Amino acid sequence: MFILTMVMTLQSFVVGDIHADIYNGLKNSNSKSLSKHFASTLSLSIDKEESVYSKFQAELVLTDFFRTNKTTELKHVQKVTGNPNNKYLIYNLKTAKKSYRIFVKLIDNNGNFNISELRIE
Repeated sequence: MFILTMVMTLQSFVVGDIHADIYNGLKNSNSKSLSKHFASTLSLSIDKEESVYSKFQAELVLTDFFRTNKTTELKHVQKVTGNPNNKYLIYNLKTAKKSYRIFVKLIDNNGNFNISELRIE
């Protein structure tokens, strides 16, 4: 029982770290910070233009997005953790030009959570 509790606590701590990294990456318009948590391939959608990218390609696309859309305000709206293998995060992101809703899907990859889907709408 003790070991199970320790594993659950450790997993919560690791997931909490990725949440903070994602929040800070979005808040600071830092695609490099976000990309360290990307799965090897991920679905990336920006203003309804969706494609599947490698980790490196997705970082470049996000860098380009943040170059013209610097974050001025970020609000964490919701976290859904009902399924132990998938987590979902939703943010409201404001830039000088426009407001966006950010949807992040995290998947469990052998105990480590990675971003498998990122939508900016």
